[in-house]
Amino acid sequence: MKRLIPLFLIILLSNIYSDDFIIDEPQSSSQPKKVEETTKQKTKLNNVSSSRNLKKIGSVQTPITFSKGEFYGELGMYENGGINTRFVVGIFDIFEIGFTENLDNLIGSGDIVVNIPGAYMKLNILNNFKTFYWSIGFDNTAYGKNGTYFFENGKSATIYSIFTSMGWSYSLFGGSDFLVFGIRYPLLPIESQNPTNSSFFVGCSLSAANYFTLGLTFENIYLSFDRGDRVLPSIIFSLKPVEEFTFNFVFQYEFYSQRVNRILTVGYNTSF
Repeated sequence: MKRLIPLFLIILLSNIYSDDFIIDEPQSSSQPKKVEETTKQKTKLNNVSSSRNLKKIGSVQTPITFSKGEFYGELGMYENGGINTRFVVGIFDIFEIGFTENLDNLIGSGDIVVNIPGAYMKLNILNNFKTFYWSIGFDNTAYGKNGTYFFENGKSATIYSIFTSMGWSYSLFGGSDFLVFGIRYPLLPIESQNPTNSSFFVGCSLSAANYFTLGLTFENIYLSFDRGDRVLPSIIFSLKPVEEFTFNFVFQYEFYSQRVNRILTVGYNTSF
């Protein structure tokens, strides 16, 4: 009987400690890949999310620039079947470049006017100094004929101007909004270079959760008081159903013709 007691103790102890004995299994090699892919996806989403800050309100430039590695493409349709294309790339977080092109009367029965493509750039000088921003750049002016210079021989060309844009960011309903004002001075065509052709612009926005934005702008506010009928007020409705796409519906009133221009633009934003 005494010989059986040690054997009984050995069996009892083995049963107790067998439950705590765990064999470590090697982790799947796919786990680090999943973590790496998730990190890349988060980084890309963070880059694209910077597009929530308004770069434009209608055709009015804000001082905000695209981040490094961001890409933006836009297709716009304006009066008389005109088409505008715009492509922008963020080179640095404070500097972006691109080009834009207007094709007048592309859709319809009128003569197609192919304007000279123009370069585009914007440099951010002051970035979020107590919510204040300031940038300078080069861009075309307004949409359609309101941004066109007409020669004496009847021909026309898109006006390209240097501009300075400044303003403050704010948020009232959870969106990223901006109050902006600035001035444009035309450089191209050369015939448009005149201090009296300098014009002011001002705009503001009201966003709801970055999916809907209501904008109000005033453009072509000239220094000469006899051109008051050339001021262009616009109301902009922007819809952003997904992070990458933006649909802008612009209603622009012309005092000199007493009519409303209806403009549609579709924008795509991504990063690489």
